[in-house]
Amino acid sequence: MQLRTLAWFWMGLAACFAGLAGCGGQPTLNTEYVEGVVTLDGQPVPEATVTFVPVTEGQGVSATGMTNQQGVYKLTATVTGELAAVPEAGTLPGEYYVGVAKTIVETPMTEEEAEQAGVPYVPTDEYASAPKTTFVVPQKYNRPRESGLQVTVEPGRNTIPLELTSD
Repeated sequence: MQLRTLAWFWMGLAACFAGLAGCGGQPTLNTEYVEGVVTLDGQPVPEATVTFVPVTEGQGVSATGMTNQQGVYKLTATVTGELAAVPEAGTLPGEYYVGVAKTIVETPMTEEEAEQAGVPYVPTDEYASAPKTTFVVPQKYNRPRESGLQVTVEPGRNTIPLELTSD
């Protein structure tokens, strides 16, 4: 009988610890949902990084998102400290500078990659020069404070299209 009581005690104690572990999470930031489509010259831009930075420091929090194959982004607030951010839940209301970046970095093909691609392998001194970087989105959009893009996040659901041009 004592063994059975001891087993119940340990199971109850384990249940208490499991319950406490579930309740110890950080409070989440009260954000407003933000999504939109990034286009460049009218065409969706897949796999781009979108960054929102508050215009006035202390009013809002930075947020980032990646575009999907249709160019759609959903923001996630970037927070530190005592608050947690729910993925793709947006950011705080306020004025934001916006940056959009997408680059392709070309690196020399390895012998194995050349063989798989069915092309001749050409050995190169990969340290002779920096890898070639192609800016899919013009560099002027890479830095939020210098991009010329500024938006307002309002309370509630926000759909904010980002229409970029090559000029």
